[in-house]
Amino acid sequence: MRIKTEYSARGFTLIEIIVTVVMVAVFSAMMITLFSDSLIKSSDPVNRLRKSSDLSRIMANITADYIPYPKRKPSTYYAVDNKVLPVEMNGRFYICTGSGTSGVSEPVWHDYGVTYDGGVTWKAGVWTSSNAPYEEDDIVIRAKPNGHFYRCITTGGCSTEPDWTSTVYDGSTEWIRLLGYLNFQIGTADSTEKNNSYGRYYVVLNRFVKFDSSNIIQPITSGEAENILQVKIKNDEGETLSALFTVREE
Repeated sequence: MRIKTEYSARGFTLIEIIVTVVMVAVFSAMMITLFSDSLIKSSDPVNRLRKSSDLSRIMANITADYIPYPKRKPSTYYAVDNKVLPVEMNGRFYICTGSGTSGVSEPVWHDYGVTYDGGVTWKAGVWTSSNAPYEEDDIVIRAKPNGHFYRCITTGGCSTEPDWTSTVYDGSTEWIRLLGYLNFQIGTADSTEKNNSYGRYYVVLNRFVKFDSSNIIQPITSGEAENILQVKIKNDEGETLSALFTVREE
């Protein structure tokens, strides 16, 4: 008995192959477009976070340039020549003249003479001819405090206390109020990117202002006190950060 076996082998037609190739190509192109766009955009939040962090760091650098010394801390050892600011700012800073550990509570700070703080002795960091010659970036307040710190920007001799104004000369030593120094260092409000010791940023606002009777911020007019500096900076993403730097005029 013979058994007849038949095989049926049917392949793809040319049209079917072409259609399949075209569909695969179109699908691949769609997937590449979708995933490449997703991969690119997936880094956007990270970049924005980094730029926001950079902006905060820049403002912290500006603030550190305006507040040159740390706040006084309780139960802390201080060495001679350490400098601090009172927790409740009074327009002065203090220099340690007798080392020791500070008290638990804030002392009553004196403008002149000695302030005793636990085992630490402080004196107000006022201008005095006995500290001459002053060096660049030294900071003082006037002997009769007016709430303003002054920064040395040009070194030289100094024998008599100058008549403190916004920018003053003390012999050949040049001083500038810290707010004025900050205003200059930050730069003007324009479309130019600033790149300095603070970082890279754009200035949106950098002006002296006042509060009106309704506590609304207004720019000062000529001759008014420059006691409040309004600063707003931004990054190249358009994010902004604002701050007010003030002094207590006395």
